[in-house]
Amino acid sequence: MSRPAARVAPWMFGACLLACTPESGGPAAQAEPDSEAAADSEAVAASEAVADSEAVADSEAVADSEAAADTEGDLAAAETGGLEPEPELDTTPRAPEGYGEFTFATPPPAEEELTLHAAAGYEVVAVYAEPNADAARLGFLRLGTRLRVGEGKKSEDCRDGWYPLEGGGYACASKGLMVGPKPPYMSYEPAPPRKDQPYPYDWAYVRQWNTPMWWRAPNQDQYKASYEQRAIREAERTGVPLPGSEPEPTPGAAATPAADAPAGEAPALPAPEGEAPADPPPAADPPPAADPPPAPAADPPPAADPPAAVEPEEEPEPINIPFSPIPWLEKGYFLSLGESMKEEGRSYWRTARGGVVEKKHAYGYEPKDYFGSEITQEMSFPVGFVMVKGGTKIMRLGDNDKLEATGKNLDKRTFLDLGEEVEINGRAYFTIIEHPEAEAGAGEGETGEGETGELGEPEAPLETLLVKAAVMRQPQLQPIPKGLEPWDRWIDVDITKQMLVAYEGTRPVYVTLVSTGKKGTDEEPFETPTGRFRIRSKQLTSNMDGATATDGNYAIQDVPWVMYFEGSYALHGAFWHRSFGSVRSHGCVNLGPSDARWLYFWTTPFVPEVWHGARTSDTNQGTTIVIRKSEAS
Repeated sequence: MSRPAARVAPWMFGACLLACTPESGGPAAQAEPDSEAAADSEAVAASEAVADSEAVADSEAVADSEAAADTEGDLAAAETGGLEPEPELDTTPRAPEGYGEFTFATPPPAEEELTLHAAAGYEVVAVYAEPNADAARLGFLRLGTRLRVGEGKKSEDCRDGWYPLEGGGYACASKGLMVGPKPPYMSYEPAPPRKDQPYPYDWAYVRQWNTPMWWRAPNQDQYKASYEQRAIREAERTGVPLPGSEPEPTPGAAATPAADAPAGEAPALPAPEGEAPADPPPAADPPPAADPPPAPAADPPPAADPPAAVEPEEEPEPINIPFSPIPWLEKGYFLSLGESMKEEGRSYWRTARGGVVEKKHAYGYEPKDYFGSEITQEMSFPVGFVMVKGGTKIMRLGDNDKLEATGKNLDKRTFLDLGEEVEINGRAYFTIIEHPEAEAGAGEGETGEGETGELGEPEAPLETLLVKAAVMRQPQLQPIPKGLEPWDRWIDVDITKQMLVAYEGTRPVYVTLVSTGKKGTDEEPFETPTGRFRIRSKQLTSNMDGATATDGNYAIQDVPWVMYFEGSYALHGAFWHRSFGSVRSHGCVNLGPSDARWLYFWTTPFVPEVWHGARTSDTNQGTTIVIRKSEAS
């Protein structure tokens, strides 16, 4: 930075004026005149003297300033060879006005035309380019989003009316948009996403299999019935029968006679150990049959009373459990959170999407973050990241050019702006270029790093610091893809190095580490596809789930900062790990949430303020993404 120009304080001008202006109480005013004529002549003389002195002063000042100007002009001419210097031209390519923004056939309503209030009452409320169900869908509003709209117009495909939205686009009141002269009422209003932070929401981690989720807190009977159903599901999952559901043994089965024993006889006892069993005794002759005695006449039995009529029992009404559309959660699922609540002595989470889950089965989760670095105008390649387990030491050249440790260490994944590569004792090192930030709140007259005050001496230059070249992972500059304009934004992803570089034309503007898809198996590969793509849609957050043979099922609510480029493949924030620089995902390009947020707002199409997501269009294409494998180095 250039040294600040010297400034003259305003009080100095005031002092100069006071010193050059005669005071009313000066000697001329105090002299006693002999007569009025004398007084007049003295006054005239005094005024002429003042006029003469002012004229002389003015002429001298003009002469001095002209001489100074001539001297400065001579010096400037000498430096430029007699030619006036031309102003420096900014040759940086500039994107045309409206780059990345949506344009509409009908301009968005003006401020005075936004006379109504609206809110998204569905999980997703589509935004159309025109008030027509056949028009292009440009984006969507998230449940609970509040905004202002203009007057609506009813049609056959939207009986409740199409309404123009602030910022552009149309939404149908028959398809989830609630409209009124006052802000529409919502029994539960989801918390808006935090767009100014890496994490738009907080999350909870489900710790129990078959955790029930309701759309409102259950009462005691509903709660009990829910967990009875859960017990049945757990028995099916684990194969362990419910208590009391095991099959009971047949009564008397242990006392059943042997199959070969005659009826009425006990089975033969086993012979003592080492002896043969005894022969059975001969069967006895049956006794002769005797004539039965005559039966005496019996009195008829008294008539029995008819059985009393049994009142039919009314079956109990089934308990209506307020289950969510997704009633059962698996262990390992992530839920985005809206608020904490308590009902009948039990604590619950209400999710950002309106579900209710008991807290004891879903623990609050502390998200993880990572971020690379913007490439400022003061930086240039090479740059890189420390990629060695345990980090590395910062070195310096001491006395007699002897290499020594500074006592400072760099963690793995630390970003460095690198200087020249040097060889010391047969080993390659990079010099480290430091970019210290000026202290916050520096006032007038104070200076930032490397500057001097008007009277101060320059600060001592920073010492030369070194880092081993072998521990650095560096991106390589890539040429702009064919067909792109010099101002176009594009992204390069190097799968081999697990690095991402964002470019504006040929100039790199951001660099970071990523985690792309792991290898998987022949039957179930997870590798990220290579090729040239364009972002086709962006969502501030998106649900992601799947079922894999190797990793099982997974589900994550509101994955942040999502940029889809091919099918379900996307660049997105990953708050559940910090393994950036290594393969890990099921095919997407994982980024630290801070990195993903930066790219989300930098890439095209730019998502309008109140929208939760946007699609590309013919007139607003997405940012180009090149995914490739470089040669291992």
